[in-house]
Amino acid sequence: MIRELLASLRLRLWLLVLLAFMPALGLMLYTAAEQRQHAVKEVRDQALRMAQIVSSDQERRIDGTRYLLMALAHVPDVRAGDAAECERFLSALLKDNPLYTVFGVADLAGDIICSAIRLTKPVNIADRAYFLEAMETRDFAIGEFYVGRITDRSAIGFGYPILDGDGRVQAVVAAGMNLSWLNQLMVDAELPEGALLLVIDRNGTILYGYPISEAWIGESDVSAPLFQAMLTQGQETAELRVMDDIPRIYAFTALRGLSGAGYVSIGIPQAIAYGPARRTLARNLICLGLVGGLALATAWIGGDVFILRRVQALVRAAQQLSRGDLSTRTGLPHGPGELGQLAAAFDDMAESLEKHQMQQRLEEELRRQNEALAEENRRVQEVNQLKSEFVSLVSHELRTPLTAISGYLDLLLEAQGAQSTAKQQELLGIVQRNTERLVKLIDDLLDLSHIESGKVELRATAVDLVALIAEVMSLLQPQIEAKGQQLSFDRPQTLPTVTGDAERIRQILINLLSNAHKYTPQGGQIWLTARAEDGWVRIDVRDNGIGLSPDEQAHLFDRFFRARQPAMESVEGTGLGLPITRLLVDMHGGRITVTSAPGEGSTFSFTLPVADMPQWKLRVE
Repeated sequence: MIRELLASLRLRLWLLVLLAFMPALGLMLYTAAEQRQHAVKEVRDQALRMAQIVSSDQERRIDGTRYLLMALAHVPDVRAGDAAECERFLSALLKDNPLYTVFGVADLAGDIICSAIRLTKPVNIADRAYFLEAMETRDFAIGEFYVGRITDRSAIGFGYPILDGDGRVQAVVAAGMNLSWLNQLMVDAELPEGALLLVIDRNGTILYGYPISEAWIGESDVSAPLFQAMLTQGQETAELRVMDDIPRIYAFTALRGLSGAGYVSIGIPQAIAYGPARRTLARNLICLGLVGGLALATAWIGGDVFILRRVQALVRAAQQLSRGDLSTRTGLPHGPGELGQLAAAFDDMAESLEKHQMQQRLEEELRRQNEALAEENRRVQEVNQLKSEFVSLVSHELRTPLTAISGYLDLLLEAQGAQSTAKQQELLGIVQRNTERLVKLIDDLLDLSHIESGKVELRATAVDLVALIAEVMSLLQPQIEAKGQQLSFDRPQTLPTVTGDAERIRQILINLLSNAHKYTPQGGQIWLTARAEDGWVRIDVRDNGIGLSPDEQAHLFDRFFRARQPAMESVEGTGLGLPITRLLVDMHGGRITVTSAPGEGSTFSFTLPVADMPQWKLRVE
């Protein structure tokens, strides 16, 4: 059994060594992939830039051809119809412009009446696309690739109409442009060996290639993968095999100025793009293999000397301990190394068994106590829930008869009118005020019960706080004016919209402003301010009323608490308004504070989240 364990341990040690090399292998492969992608990107960028340069150069030459033909159409020797003078002029022009294969003038029937190259037989170009387009549009026209009937050379044809004084076409001046200028452009570009330039027209015909066989010029294959990629992708790159079956990275773009007449493509062999990355990867893999072999050999020898023999001693001691021999020891030195520390821990194990068993008993007892506490906490929560439900039920039961009493009092006061005595009116007024007070108390109890039981859900919307404050101030203004008090609202020119339940925010404002009104003497002042602070809007309700002591402030948000001051004895209240207000502010994610001193008034401040504040959430404490 020990031999099997040691063999398994040796195998695992080898696997551990191999696993240690896996990150290096992964990093090596990742680096190679990154190098490959970077190299491909550089090649693609280089090829695409070259293709765009060819396209731009072609566009420039076509523009030059346009202006040249426009000028020829106005040359007297060309317009006069004198074939000899016209041919001498065009012949001289052709010698000065080797970019072109031929210049000529065709009549309305397409017959060449004047050519830079002397004609040996009649030539007609009525079927050429550039001739037909120039006749139809009476403007510069670009044709397709063709083999010249005068020169027998491949070229792209261009035409421009010669108009008479009335604007009618009387002839067409034509020119053929070869693509041999691309040879020098490719030489100057110094592209890598094996690079391939192809110019293909819109019918898939090869107009020009460098370096390719002359036999390929004029070949057409609309189903070729490169041509299909040009049609579907426009200006892009692709990895393809074309003609010589060499895999290349091709960059292609439309030839600007040819009205869709062709495309230019530059192909660079994949071997050039991927070669450096492949060589680097191969060199790194060889080095990693050599280092890995050396590490495995070291693990085999060093593991047997420094690990396996000590593990064997630990296994023997563990077997004796499993038989109940607590006096067994490993016999290994208790050094700073891992195995030395393991031997020390093993030797201490027998002495620690009893302590461990005692610890288990203590933990079991603690677990039972925790379970008992959890059960007690659950019962307390059930009692609180029953209390809330009882308060809600009793409040509902009291509210129904009180509503009836209030209604009958209103009827009685209305029926008695002036017939009742002053004493009767006074008594009925007392009953009515106390009835209203009881209704307010029951409403507060219901509201508090619903909030604490989680039955109140905020309907969060974007709230215009300025409009809401103005509405509340308008609602309370009559009773504030009746007491001779002044209410002012100070805010910045722009105040952000807040997120919350408009009805509950209105309740908060009414509670705080009503308290400020009730506890501020006749002719007092009430200030309301609103400011934006770091994603929140802070609202302050300040008065110059009687104020509160520090002890009263500590209990201000307790249920049914009312300050014991002579000036407050005549003020009616349930002691529930502020606790409800605090719960409503908490539900909006804000916080409420109070600052006060006896005789110096009080300031109640609360915050609300702005409308775009992502951390706003429903919260009830």
